[in-house]
Amino acid sequence: MGTLYLVGMGPGDLPGLTLRAREVLGKAEVVIGYSTYVKLLEEMGLLEGKEVVRKGMTEELDRAEEALERALEGQRVALVSGGDPGVYGMAAPVLELMEERGFRRADGGVGLPGRFAREGREVRLEVVPGVTAANAVASLLGSPLAHDTCLISLSDLLTPWPLIERRLHAAGQGDFVVVLYNPQSKRRSWQLRKSAEILLEYRPETTPAALVKSAYRKRQEVTLTTLGALGGVEAGMLTTVVIGNRQSRFYEGTFLTPRGYALKYDLETLEALPGETPGLSLRREDA
Repeated sequence: MGTLYLVGMGPGDLPGLTLRAREVLGKAEVVIGYSTYVKLLEEMGLLEGKEVVRKGMTEELDRAEEALERALEGQRVALVSGGDPGVYGMAAPVLELMEERGFRRADGGVGLPGRFAREGREVRLEVVPGVTAANAVASLLGSPLAHDTCLISLSDLLTPWPLIERRLHAAGQGDFVVVLYNPQSKRRSWQLRKSAEILLEYRPETTPAALVKSAYRKRQEVTLTTLGALGGVEAGMLTTVVIGNRQSRFYEGTFLTPRGYALKYDLETLEALPGETPGLSLRREDA
């Protein structure tokens, strides 16, 4: 029985790989992935002596199919994803493909790792988590995601734009911190500007925003700006955009979204404010 590892690469640098990711990459006989990710692993020296299969950007289903077939043939296969396989990564296409082709659980378990079979052939599947783009970007900015956050991809390759717009409106109404994946490409030049216009219906122009390009890679760039200025900036597929909520602010070159302690405590004395009790629900209605 072969094994298919769905491996999260994190931001794309060696320290950003989890210990488990490095372990399974060492075990793998075949590594399959988008050519840029494969190149990053080669630069880390992790692919020596392995068969490497490179695929293009829009060939996710091809990657999933080849990885699954190789594992069914008895090989140990690592299918790599940038960030985390379960966050805009390769876990969904693999599971969708397996569902469509009639694979059934062979071990009676729940969740992963697990064994799946079809027509007498069996594969062991494991998802190896990685540091997501949102987490990597947040670590470079400070604490932008310290309160309720939503992730929205602006790519309309697999999601219709009207649905993306509805999600942006919902995020604005709910005052979520918003992390935008895939903000711009050569073909999609207006979606970031439109997203900013939508969110400006719900929060002021001065709302903190940030763009992080190639987090933890050689060409890393971090830019602090505002929601009002986002309509005029240039971004790309290697850029992640963070837009604060109505409480977010910049502090000494960092991006701070308060967790809410100042609503309950005097941060000088650390004593509870009048009418508030530690461990009980916040009483202020204007929070």
